[in-house]
Amino acid sequence: MTNNREELEKSAPQPVVATPSPSHLRSMQDWFAQLVPNYPSLAKSPTEDGAESVVSLISRPLQSISRPAMACEFEILLNERQYSTGVEVAVDALAIADQVEDLLSVYRAQSQFSKLNRFASERPVHVDPITLEVIQLAIDAHRWTKGCFDITAGSLSEAWGFSRRQGSMPSEQQIELALQSVGTKHIAVDAQGSTVRLTEPGIKLNPGGIGKGYALDRISRKLLDAGIQDFMIHGGLSSIVARGSRMGLNTEWTVAIKHPWRTEELIETIALRDQALGTSGSGKQFFHFGGKRYSHIIDPRTGWPADQMMSVTVVCPSGAIADAIATGLFVMGIEPAIEFCERNPYVAAAFIYTHPKSGSMQIEHRNWAIVQ
Repeated sequence: MTNNREELEKSAPQPVVATPSPSHLRSMQDWFAQLVPNYPSLAKSPTEDGAESVVSLISRPLQSISRPAMACEFEILLNERQYSTGVEVAVDALAIADQVEDLLSVYRAQSQFSKLNRFASERPVHVDPITLEVIQLAIDAHRWTKGCFDITAGSLSEAWGFSRRQGSMPSEQQIELALQSVGTKHIAVDAQGSTVRLTEPGIKLNPGGIGKGYALDRISRKLLDAGIQDFMIHGGLSSIVARGSRMGLNTEWTVAIKHPWRTEELIETIALRDQALGTSGSGKQFFHFGGKRYSHIIDPRTGWPADQMMSVTVVCPSGAIADAIATGLFVMGIEPAIEFCERNPYVAAAFIYTHPKSGSMQIEHRNWAIVQ
């Protein structure tokens, strides 16, 4: 393994966008309609006024029901005494997080993602509708972000040691080898037969940038179907879905965005109603090598950790899409991320990053009227 950081970085390949799978290509609006009940009637027009534990919840006291899942705490917040069966429905809904984790977690040997990673390069593997939907959404998110979000980047996490939570500098050869196993072009989906095949050996699917938000979307649907219209739910505070309003206050649910590295420092508060929030940041998983900080969020186009952003918070109707887009924008860097938001007016984003010349922290917002 080489220890010359400058030599390694100079040798890093330039970003190359993988060709998206032609098996299904759906717009973000189509996915909002599929994942979010009553969309687009609940969507707030952008012309109207109105990672890591970088987000905290305000406006307590509230009725809280929680359950551990996906290496974090899932919590549902209800207006106290608004629904007579609210607690029972919430407990039942939270079980969905475990169900999604059983299907998607790469840390569970019998999960469908683990089985895909072991067997799908040899033969098509039949999958559950949830697994199929997550993979289809991830392929489209890869296309929307021009390859910056990639569910096949598991081999890169392994090369950098982040899959074991032991980050370390890999060699140039390790990075190049891992990159050969990255790209959604290697995923072949048969939606009619509910099967997935990986066209090359060594592909490692990892739902880390989309799984929690997807679970929140499923939990939200369960609550709405049961008549619970006003609630906020979160998974580990970095992924949130808010529906309806605070009873008595007749207002949105209030959320605070905190400094990505100093979580005791408040950046701003925002209001959420019928929206989801996803934050991608490097505040917890990183390591230092040769005087430089390397985060666990790796650019799947180059194989190197993304280093332009400190955190990205995205607000849109779906938790799964908010999570995936936040990761993609974090990887893109500030200018391409701003351009993405200009092309997608129903995606609001707050970018926290270090100015390349002054070194001072900067905050940029786009389409922020959605949350004001």
